[in-house]
Amino acid sequence: MEVIVKNCKSHPSCPHGPCLMFERHTSNGIKSGKKFYACSACRDRSVCNFFHWVDDDFSTYKREHWEQIIAASKPPYIHDEYVKRRTSFQNLPQHERKYCRTCSLLILKDIEDHNNHEIIDNVSEDQLLQPTTLFQTLENKKSEAQYFFSPKTIHFVTSLLQKLKFTKVVLIGVPKIHEYLMSNKTENTGLTSFLMDIDHRYMQFFGPEQFCHYNLFNNHFFGGKASKKKFKEFLTEKNGEKVAILLDPPFGGLIDAICYTLQKMNQYWQKVNSKESTETVPIIWFFPYFLEPRIVQTMPDLVMMDYKVEYLNHKKFGSQAGSIGSPVRIFTNINGSSFVLPKNEGYKYCKICQRYVSKENQHCSKCNKCTTKHGNTFKHCNSCKQCVKSSYVHCEVHNKCVPDTASHTEISGKICKCNRIESEGEMSNKCFKCFGYGHRKRDCTGNSKNQKGRRKKMKK
Repeated sequence: MEVIVKNCKSHPSCPHGPCLMFERHTSNGIKSGKKFYACSACRDRSVCNFFHWVDDDFSTYKREHWEQIIAASKPPYIHDEYVKRRTSFQNLPQHERKYCRTCSLLILKDIEDHNNHEIIDNVSEDQLLQPTTLFQTLENKKSEAQYFFSPKTIHFVTSLLQKLKFTKVVLIGVPKIHEYLMSNKTENTGLTSFLMDIDHRYMQFFGPEQFCHYNLFNNHFFGGKASKKKFKEFLTEKNGEKVAILLDPPFGGLIDAICYTLQKMNQYWQKVNSKESTETVPIIWFFPYFLEPRIVQTMPDLVMMDYKVEYLNHKKFGSQAGSIGSPVRIFTNINGSSFVLPKNEGYKYCKICQRYVSKENQHCSKCNKCTTKHGNTFKHCNSCKQCVKSSYVHCEVHNKCVPDTASHTEISGKICKCNRIESEGEMSNKCFKCFGYGHRKRDCTGNSKNQKGRRKKMKK
C-alpha cells in the first residue's frame, strides 16, 4: 500500500479532516492501480473506519452519513467558548476548581452532570498551565498515542533553542515543551511557543494565539481560516525574530504525508517572510533512527543527530531503556557543528565529521564517517564495503551481512530464492524474516510452519 501525496482538500472527509488517497500493491510489490480514500490519522479501523474506492460514486446517503459522524465527533464547545469557560474557572476559589477526567472538561456549575466520574479536585494555576497532568493519556498506538518527553529531554531541547538564538517555536505534537515554556515565562527563556495538536482538549487551557487544533498528516486546521491565519502570523519573523518548527508525530505515522506537510509549511514561511525559494525553515523532527532512510529519501536536507530522546511514559524509549538507550533521534536541517550535544551525557565532537556524536559512535576511516546508529559500535565489513551492526556476519551465499543466528546459512538460502535488486520504492516490500525483497513477512515461505501450527490450534 502506498499513500499518494497531494493536496487533499477535494477528498471526502472523516472526523480527522480530508482523507488521504492510497493505492494498493500486490504481494509482489507491484502497483495494482486500485485507489481508495482512508483516514489520514488512524491506522486502526476501530477508531476511524472511513473507506471509499476512488472510482466509486460517493452517494448522497454516504455523504450525509459521514457528515453526521463528523458533527457528533466535534468538541462540545468552540475555541472562544473554551477560553471563556477557562476564565470563569480561574475566577473560582481553588477549593472549588474541579476537572472531570472522564469528560475531559473543566467543571463550572454543572457538577451534577459528573456523578460517578473521575474528578480531580483543587486544580491549581500550575495544573492549568500543564494540562497533561490532568488528562487521561491516549494510548492507541495506531491513532493518537501520547508519549511525553522526560525533563532531561525538555531541558536539552529548550537550552539548545536558546543557544541557537531562536525566539519562536512551532510545536507540532510537542505539548510538554509548550507547557514548560508557558510555566516558566518569568525565567525569561526568550522563547514563545505555538502548540499544534490533534488532541482538542488543549483548547480549554490555551487560547487561539497559543494553540490550534490540527492534523499534521493532511495539514488540516480544524478551526478553519481563522486558525490558519493565527499560525501564519506566528510564523512571521519581525524585529530579528527567528522561528523553528519542532514535531513529534506518532512513530507509525505516514512519513510521506508528514514530509509533504513540512514542505507546505516551508512555503508558508517563505511567503510570510519574503524568503528566497532556496531558504528553508529550521526543522527539528523527533523519530526513530531506523526510519532514517525513509525520511532522508523524501527530505534529503535532514540529517540525523545522535541525541537519544527520552520519554516519561514509555519503557523502551525512557531512561529505563537499558545501556543502549532510546532509539528515538532528532532529524534536523540545522548545521551539525552548531547542534551541540551535552558532554556530561557522553557525547563528543568528531572533528572530521564536524558534528557531535554518541560515545559508542566511532569514526570509520574506511567509510570516512561516524557510522553507528544505535547499540554497540558498528564494525566495517570489507566485502560489503560499509559498516554494519556488531552482531551481523557476512553471508557468502548472497554476499550480504545478516544477523548472526544459529540458522543464518539457512536464512541465506531463503534470501537467495527471493533476492531482488534493491531499488527506489522497494524498501516498503522488504521481508524482515528472510531479508529479501518483493514480498512481506506474512507472505514469506518461512512462515509456513507457523501457519500450520495455527491451523491445528484452531481445529482443536
